[in-house]
Amino acid sequence: MGEFTMSAGAGKAEISLSGVLPHDGFDVQRHGLYARALLIEGEGERACILSLEVTSIAPDLLLRLREEVKDATGCDGPHAWVVPTHTFSVPHVRTPGHLADDTERARNERYRSALLDAARAALGQAVDSRRPVRLSAGEGSCPVNVSRDVETPAGWWVGTNPQGYADHAMPVVVLNDARGEALAVLATADVQSSVLDKSRDSEGKRVVSGDLFGFAAQTLERERGCVALLLPGAAGDQAPSEKAVRTDFAADGSSSTVDAHELAYRMLHKQGRTLAEALAKAMGACVPLEGGQVFARAFDVELPAQERADFHSLAPRRCYEFVSADLASTSVYLLRLGEMSLVGIQPEVASAFGSAVRAAQPGRVLLATLVNGGQKYLPAPDAYQKVTYEAMNSGFAAGAHERLLANIIAALNAA
Repeated sequence: MGEFTMSAGAGKAEISLSGVLPHDGFDVQRHGLYARALLIEGEGERACILSLEVTSIAPDLLLRLREEVKDATGCDGPHAWVVPTHTFSVPHVRTPGHLADDTERARNERYRSALLDAARAALGQAVDSRRPVRLSAGEGSCPVNVSRDVETPAGWWVGTNPQGYADHAMPVVVLNDARGEALAVLATADVQSSVLDKSRDSEGKRVVSGDLFGFAAQTLERERGCVALLLPGAAGDQAPSEKAVRTDFAADGSSSTVDAHELAYRMLHKQGRTLAEALAKAMGACVPLEGGQVFARAFDVELPAQERADFHSLAPRRCYEFVSADLASTSVYLLRLGEMSLVGIQPEVASAFGSAVRAAQPGRVLLATLVNGGQKYLPAPDAYQKVTYEAMNSGFAAGAHERLLANIIAALNAA
């Protein structure tokens, strides 16, 4: 397996919600939330990945978190990735001017401070725990994702569609120390962490949870003693196979919503444990990587754009007029760890996009989305013809998928 030419450290810290709830539509906490950090060094360069169990990260908070990464690790620019797990079961940090009263503003500020405190603690642990490591990589199979684009009598909408396109490839990178023990595991899967999305318990309360990725990560961490960073993959058109809240459509196009309430927790536990078991199996099958280089770069791509529909007007429909807009810029982050290429992008892309990126270097590419900012959906080409939720709720026009993909593959081939 060669010499230890790289070193790494990992950390994990709980995000305290003391004095925060109820806030932003959430009432009580069901599961703990965590910040996780991974610091990797090789041949004079270092890179850091900071993951937080939140839905998304607003620009001003992202700037502060990137400052925390730089202060703690020295990593900046393309060497620093800040990524949400995209759980839908947590409050958002809101702009204070958009909140109703001083009580809500105080809770919002406590929550914001808690995220920064947890990030700082996880980063500190990553710095302090650095030791020589060997990298291994493999590709497991995610057992819980299905297409979420469902054709209804009124048009395409969001649901669970086992017959739709879903790539189950799950790239995994394991960092083992000199004792052969896993220090950290890094993985992506094409599935949203949204089993509990919009669900309420039988008393009408909405619970806070790290949801699918959070449950799977904590299960794996308890069993393997490592820090598990699960990042969102090409999940823009994907969902867990079982969700707490579903919408049923009648033949006349009318709809009704069904909530599983407390039974949703069984759905989460079952799928979270299944995902953790699949990750553990993939870890066991990983093969050592050669090389000890850490290399990072970023570049921007101009993509065709369109006007996004008003969110509250979104509904299934057969006809829709897409209105062109000026070009939209998006950033691509490339992080090379020995033989492994990590690709980070900001939009939520379709599973087919992830398939094409991974095919450029089979077994040696990990694609993560929502890296250093989010840009909503960048749909697959056929989404515009179907008029899917993602196509209407996107600022990217038809042709963006192909152009971004071509630029990423060209960059991977040039690396």
